Order: sequence, then structure tokens, then C-alpha cells
Amino acid sequence: MVTPYRFGKTGGRPTVIFSWEQLLEIRAIRNLREDVSLQTVRKIIKYLDESGCDNSLRDKQLVVVNDEVFWVKQDWSDFGDNLPTAIKVASKNNKGVGQYVLLVIPSLIDIVNDIWKAAKTSNVVDFQSFKERAKVLPA
Repeated sequence: MVTPYRFGKTGGRPTVIFSWEQLLEIRAIRNLREDVSLQTVRKIIKYLDESGCDNSLRDKQLVVVNDEVFWVKQDWSDFGDNLPTAIKVASKNNKGVGQYVLLVIPSLIDIVNDIWKAAKTSNVVDFQSFKERAKVLPA
């Protein structure tokens, strides 16, 4: 919860000041609210609290997929130096919260091939223009 610092008289209108960290937290919550409900944001913070983690959202990489929210972390030494891990921190039905999720990221060439295939079969994309402007060729 973000609570501003208040200065001034109790009977008058106080001056409200937010710290830099609080502003970053408000921004993180606002960005998250574009994809999930306030209730889901509260679930995420509750999960982080109950897990003994820092409950700030400003420094977390959160990924929203449909009604599920995943916290992607890269600092777990037991999973390798560069292999990211993801923990489900919220879902609409609360199933699987707290469980690790295997991230499957397709190879870059597979993504390039898919884009070329979509452009070639599209009724909207001018394929000749696409071919001329593309920076990477398919495999």
C-alpha cells in the first residue's frame, strides 16, 4: 500500500508528498491495472507478502496472460545463470498460485518464419512491399 507523507496543520489542508519509490510503485500499479483488476493487484501483493518476498511491484517483471499473472525472475542460482524462471502469482480461479511455470520461448528463426508465412498468406499485407522492407530473411 502506498501512503503519502503528510505535512501541515491537522485542521487545515495538509501538504501531501510522495517519495520517488512511491511514485514508481503507483506507476507500476497503474500499468498493471491496464490488464488486471484491482482485486488481482491485491492478490499479487498478498501472495508476495505471504511468501516473505518484498511486496513492491515497481521492480518486478510481471507478465499477464489472460487471467493469470506471472512473476519472471532471473536471479535464482539453482536454475542456471541466464535461464529465467516464472512463478504464478495470481489467477482468476486461484489455481496453481505459487507454482513454477516452465517458460518455452521459440527460437528466433521460428518467429521469423512465422511472420513471413503470415505476411505471405495475409489478405491485408502487400507481400511484395513486405519482402522489400524485411530486414531478416526466412530460413
